[in-house]
Amino acid sequence: MVAVATLLQPAAASAGRATCSNPGLPVGAAASGDLLPGRLTLGLTSGLLPLSSSEVLDEPQGALRYESRFVLVETRLNVGLALRPWLAIDASLPYRVVDVGVTYRDPATGEVVTPAGATIHARDETLRGPGDPSLTLHLADERRGYRLHARFGTSLPLGRTEANPFLLGMIGQEHQHIQFGSGTFIPNLAVEAQRAVGSLTVTGWASTHLSIYENGDDYLAGDRYSGGATVSSAFGQRDLTFSFAAEVHHETAEEWAGIVYEDEGNAGRTDVLVGGALAWRPLPSLALVADVKVPVYSRVVGPQLDYPVVLGVGVVGTYDLRRRPSWRGLDHAVLGAPGTAPPLTPVAGRLTVVDLWAAWCAPCRELDDRLVALARRYPDRLAVRKLDVVDADSEAWLRFLAPGGFSLPHVKLYGADGALLFERTAPPSELARAVEDALQAQGTAQVPR
Repeated sequence: MVAVATLLQPAAASAGRATCSNPGLPVGAAASGDLLPGRLTLGLTSGLLPLSSSEVLDEPQGALRYESRFVLVETRLNVGLALRPWLAIDASLPYRVVDVGVTYRDPATGEVVTPAGATIHARDETLRGPGDPSLTLHLADERRGYRLHARFGTSLPLGRTEANPFLLGMIGQEHQHIQFGSGTFIPNLAVEAQRAVGSLTVTGWASTHLSIYENGDDYLAGDRYSGGATVSSAFGQRDLTFSFAAEVHHETAEEWAGIVYEDEGNAGRTDVLVGGALAWRPLPSLALVADVKVPVYSRVVGPQLDYPVVLGVGVVGTYDLRRRPSWRGLDHAVLGAPGTAPPLTPVAGRLTVVDLWAAWCAPCRELDDRLVALARRYPDRLAVRKLDVVDADSEAWLRFLAPGGFSLPHVKLYGADGALLFERTAPPSELARAVEDALQAQGTAQVPR
């Protein structure tokens, strides 16, 4: 993504005041894997957003030009637990740090000045506190090669809120525009579709957050509507994944007692961002991620804060609370030494899956669990043979994967007569579904009339 940012060099975009509704950190959809019952996913991510603004405001001692610099850091602890292959529960706990620096200037001459007395508007300060956490139900399914995900839930009004800053400013009192919560429950809905296209994974998503009522200070956050697309691939790397994304975010105006203040605050905006991400997986159950997004188009109402880039880093780990299924008692064997290219000999009279895998391939582990489940459902009709290809330089990879431009996870499926039915690189759920379809088709063919 850094390469994308340096190539585009866009003009700075704008952002509303750093309220709960629009902290300037657009929330997209993370790439979703299969839901494996008993799998706990923990993620700790931090986003950094530099913001700036320049505006003339009335102080008790006279007009001043404020040149404000904000650095917003939001860290989120994300927890997900898969209960069924189609159901998980997710929770997100945000914590925010907002560092504010202000330079005061004479609006007529532009000279730096020191205000005589306290200011009621922006000032040098660092604010810290939790934001509004959220709880979400995560549903998943697969249809015709598409992995479908839907999430719906709500935020919880636990973050700190502020009284109407516009009314306080009108009567000459110190006030705060930066909020850490909305003071309301905000329902949210997100949908996502993924599909493997060769060595690429293409994802499209859309989400909405709907503010449906005012809090106790008559504040109503704006609604947010977002959508985007992501293309991901390992490009032949064993432990790296590259992603490129485009996103659109639209937010309606925030209101105070039904009034939209267009001279300050978030009065509505639309942003288009592009960027990319890099994920490094040093262990099958651990990933380190970094991303950058840059705005290429913004349409805002009124004066709003400017931001040139959104940066993010994070770590995601998975832990299986349930004991992984065992191959004991099933028709399962290992082919050759790791990295070698032994003959692939199907088992006569059974469908034979040759599973090409590697220790560093996290989806391969998910496929292994799914194949165990299939072998237990069809113990007399399915045989599984495993081949550890090690890496892209091995004899096994060069012989079985490289000629077809394949990657991992990858299977070859042979019929009961020894003929190759198909070979495919795809997500674990898609591969397991294809194997089960072949088993069911074979069972139907064997039923006498």
